[in-house]
Amino acid sequence: MYRRFRCTLALLALALLGAGTRRAEAQIPSIQPGPGYNPADFRVTAFATGLNFPESMQQLSDGSILVGVSDPVGGSYFSSQGALLRLVDADKDGVADGPGTVLFSGLPGEVTAVRQAGALVFATSALAGSERISVLRKGAQPSDPLTLEGSINFTFASGWEHTSFTLAVRAMPTQGQYELYFNIGSRANFSATTATVGVSGLISGTANGESIYRVTVQDLGNSVSVSDLTQIAHGLRNAAGIAFHPTTGDLYFEDNGIDKPSDRNEPLSADELNRIAAADIGGAVEEFGFPSAYIEYRTGQKVGNLGLDPLIAFQPQPDPFTGSESEGAVEIAFAPPGFPPALRGGLFIGFHGKFSQAGLVNEENPLLFCDPATGKYFQFIGNDEPNVGHLDGLLATADSLFVADLSSSGTLNKGDHGVIYQIRYMPRFRALPALPRRRSPSPSNPPRPHAH
Repeated sequence: MYRRFRCTLALLALALLGAGTRRAEAQIPSIQPGPGYNPADFRVTAFATGLNFPESMQQLSDGSILVGVSDPVGGSYFSSQGALLRLVDADKDGVADGPGTVLFSGLPGEVTAVRQAGALVFATSALAGSERISVLRKGAQPSDPLTLEGSINFTFASGWEHTSFTLAVRAMPTQGQYELYFNIGSRANFSATTATVGVSGLISGTANGESIYRVTVQDLGNSVSVSDLTQIAHGLRNAAGIAFHPTTGDLYFEDNGIDKPSDRNEPLSADELNRIAAADIGGAVEEFGFPSAYIEYRTGQKVGNLGLDPLIAFQPQPDPFTGSESEGAVEIAFAPPGFPPALRGGLFIGFHGKFSQAGLVNEENPLLFCDPATGKYFQFIGNDEPNVGHLDGLLATADSLFVADLSSSGTLNKGDHGVIYQIRYMPRFRALPALPRRRSPSPSNPPRPHAH
């Protein structure tokens, strides 16, 4: 169940040209009050509307936004063709200036992750039977088309429930060298598997399920090489969001909890936030316990004793039986450095919630702010918003958090319902007190001469 929270921030909905659609309006979600900040200090705008299943985003060197979209071919997100779309907001009003420019098309659909490193862009496609990470090269200018350098392809056994959905990348000391991290999810909801996943294309090998892997990417200028397929973590049902802490270098990732076999709408285990310290990355494979060790949903009890405990297990709040729920964790973004001090040490996680529902029917889809240092978290955008579907994609820039709603209507069977919101911290735009009225000139109150 969900608990309806009182909205304290009323903002006007802004409109813009969606990709290939007429100008449309989006009702702006409200920021919930929390410790250490004032919701009125944030400007929330519909940065882009009418998009086809937008999810993962990156900011290019000129400040424009690159977003992965999935254009429905067979009428559905699950039979789509992927593209990378560039959106520009030249006047910085929080609304993209037009429908955007496609920098690359023809990717397999369900584009679930987009990351960049130097001159390269990486895009994950989760289309069944075509799962891969495409490696693309930027042009000389941010507006130039991308070119395909190759791909890392995955071969999953039939019926594999959680494939590969997310990416993280970081630069290495060697010029043009990067570490690329990705997940391989579990074959089944509630059981481990000994089956492996074939890896081909730019690198060949096999990978285990329920894991996070790393490869080394070397940009050679006119081509790339990929090497050193390394398992980093195991015992993860579906780590659909991975990110490096911007200062410590620790690796953070979430994991989606187990669904009850008797009721897939009710979790058996809670979604988690986990961490591997920077010094431990690439050492012994870290174990996180799926499927035999977890935090039980609603009760908070620990089941099993295998592996590392999560930093946070997301339970209904404020009451474990009737509180507001958070299910289906997706992307992670650390708080923008320009956000209020109370938020800068934490991170945001978007939750997909119910599979194809939106609004009040989807009582599991908030945007949470989490403080890993204390284990506390709260709803930054509540799950009682009537026009929010799935806040799956997150991007933090210097002063803004961009949030991609995969489908504001909830449906995954029709495109052009996607929205990207920009949440910008702008305390200087609070309402100012009225200035004192100037007195009219009079013999006893002559006007002052201008200084020269």
